[in-house]
Amino acid sequence: MKPVLTLVDYQKAALTIGCKVAAIMAVALVESSGDGFDSSGSIKKRFEPHWFKRLSGKTATTFQQAFALDPINTMKATSWGKFQIMGFHFKDLGYSRVNYMVAAFEKGEPEQLEGFIRFVQWKKLEDELKTLNWNGFAYIYNGEDYAKLGYHTKMANAYARYAADSTVQEAEVVVKKND
Repeated sequence: MKPVLTLVDYQKAALTIGCKVAAIMAVALVESSGDGFDSSGSIKKRFEPHWFKRLSGKTATTFQQAFALDPINTMKATSWGKFQIMGFHFKDLGYSRVNYMVAAFEKGEPEQLEGFIRFVQWKKLEDELKTLNWNGFAYIYNGEDYAKLGYHTKMANAYARYAADSTVQEAEVVVKKND
């Protein structure tokens, strides 16, 4: 079994970003149903055929087809893990190669959370998470079609659910004391 996030991991990330624990949990829930790995233990991934065509000039409809044609661009054209971060962001997150990012994310959810923190810092999304500006966050995180897909609404609803949870509320108190 690969390492999964604990409430303490979320607290540390919230302190680093300067937001609420529930905000980070909401993003994870919307992006991956809250899990970085599927039931077989494989990292969750979502292959984006339009990105693969844009990056490689080739057409493929599945991850396996694309990987057989061009493994590197397939990894770049796929979103990975609990926070569904696109592989083509690897350099911006501090990885020298996309396969190094994927390998790190495959180790466990803590590494995926680290990638999320780096992404938030790189894109300067701290304020959006802090102020719960789900429209602004989703636009940058999910792209211009975010509203058609309802990302902002889903994240706001997920946040409300987590913010109402007594365990998460206790975690927020700890973060606030350490802020």
